[in-house]
Amino acid sequence: MENQPVVKSTRFWLWISILIFAASNSVVAKIGELGAHHPIHGNNPISFCNLLFAGNLLAGITLFIIYRKDWRLSILKQYPFKDWFYMFVLVLMSGVLAPAFFFIALMITEVTNVVLISTLDAPLGLLLAYVMFREAPTKFSIVGALVVTVGVIAIFALNQPPMERPMSMKMLDVGNPEVNQFLQTLPKAGEILTAIATLLGVIAVQVSRKLLDRIPIGVFSVFRMLAGVILFTIIVLSVFGPNHFNDLLSPFLWVWMLVYGAIIIVFGQITWFKGLQGGASSADISISTAITPVAGIFFAFLILQEIPNFAQIVGGIIIMAGIGISLLGQYREQKALNVRYETPCSFKGV
Repeated sequence: MENQPVVKSTRFWLWISILIFAASNSVVAKIGELGAHHPIHGNNPISFCNLLFAGNLLAGITLFIIYRKDWRLSILKQYPFKDWFYMFVLVLMSGVLAPAFFFIALMITEVTNVVLISTLDAPLGLLLAYVMFREAPTKFSIVGALVVTVGVIAIFALNQPPMERPMSMKMLDVGNPEVNQFLQTLPKAGEILTAIATLLGVIAVQVSRKLLDRIPIGVFSVFRMLAGVILFTIIVLSVFGPNHFNDLLSPFLWVWMLVYGAIIIVFGQITWFKGLQGGASSADISISTAITPVAGIFFAFLILQEIPNFAQIVGGIIIMAGIGISLLGQYREQKALNVRYETPCSFKGV
C-alpha cells in the first residue's frame, strides 16, 4: 500500500502529458488559422517555417533553463563523438523532417486524419524493434498491430476529399509556389506526409532507446530542440534565402509561440518524463497512450469543430479494436508474470 500514492501520481502525470500531446495537433492547426486571419504584408506570419523555428527555439531555451546543470562543460566532455553524431542524426529525423512533415500535413488534411494515421507508430515500432534489437513481439501485439494497419489503410481507401477543403492551404507556405501547387494537387498528400513523419519518428525513438542509456534526457532534449532550430534554419536559408523569414519578428507570432513552445512542448515533455521517472509500468504507458486517438479526435472537434467522416469513423473503430487487442495481450502477460512471481503465503510441512 505504500506505493499506492506513487502509482497514482505516475498515472496522473502520464495522463496529463497524453492530453497535452493529443491536443497539440489541433492547437497547431488553430494557431495557423488565426495567423491566416492576421496577415502581414499579405503573408501568414505563422507559416510552418516560422512555427517550427520559433516554437522549438522557445522550447529549447526553456528546457536549457530547466536542465542547465547537465550542460556543464566538464560533463559534456564525457560523451564521445559518436554519441553526438547519433544525436545529430536523430535531430535531423525527429527534430526537423518529421515535425515539418507533420506541420504541412496539418495544413492540407483534417487533424482527425493526422491523429489516426499516426497510430501507425504501433506496428512500425514493433517491426523496427524486431529488426534492430531482435525483440520478438507477442502474438497479441502482432495481431493488434496488423488490425491498426488495416484501420489506417481503410482511412486511405475510404476517405474522399471534399470539393472544398475549409482550412486547406491557409497556413501552407513552403517558400516555393510549385511545391505548394504540387501538394495541393497530390491525392492524399497530407495523409502520405503523416505516414512518412510517423516512420521517421519511430526510427528516431528506436535509435534513441540505446542512446538514452548513456545520454541524460536533459542533454538530449535540449540538443534536439536547439540543434534542430540551427539545422532547420540552415536548410531554409540555403533553399529559400533570408527573405523567407521576413515575418519572423511579428509580435503576433511570438505571443502564440509562447503558448505552443513553452506550454505545449515543454510542459508536455516534463509531465511525460515525470510520469516515466515515477516508475510507470508498461501497462500504465500503453493504457495512457492508447487513449491518444480518441482524445485527439475529441480535441479536433472541440477546437476546430471537425466532425469525423465515414472513413475516419470506420478506420478509427478498427484502429481502436487493434489497440484493444494489444492491451488485452499486455494485460494477460502482466497477469501471468504476477502469478509466476507471486510469493506463497504458506509452506507444506510447516
